[in-house]
Amino acid sequence: MIANTEVLKHLASHCEQAETGTFFITTIDNKACHIVIEQGRITALSYQRLRGEKVVAELPFIQVEGFSFKSGVAMPLSSRAYIDDELNILESLGLHHGDDVIPEHSKKVYRGVELAQERELPTIKKAGAEESRKKPARIYRGRVLED
Repeated sequence: MIANTEVLKHLASHCEQAETGTFFITTIDNKACHIVIEQGRITALSYQRLRGEKVVAELPFIQVEGFSFKSGVAMPLSSRAYIDDELNILESLGLHHGDDVIPEHSKKVYRGVELAQERELPTIKKAGAEESRKKPARIYRGRVLED
């Protein structure tokens, strides 16, 4: 198994070099992930039944068996796999592009006072975690039913 950080670094390096092609990832479960890159920008993603932006949440949890990049090959994917032009996938994954250095602490000025603020990384729901929700009370003829 290959560490996801290594795979994401290779993906970021292809984007930084402004390459065009398809980044292929295969998992331990023999599943495929396709990431289409055009001139250093990720334009489409596909993994299992997920397409587009939904794949970004799953990328850190994929158990990678192998990966490769084919330059000049644009994998034909469904229209749902393509993402908006404004969306930066590398930023969503916590990576930065090229010389754009993202500082760990950014300072904001509020009413003349500088406030140090830590950069917040987006949280991703873990594969085995389930959200526990409290069910609303059932009411019948104005009375709360106890189950």
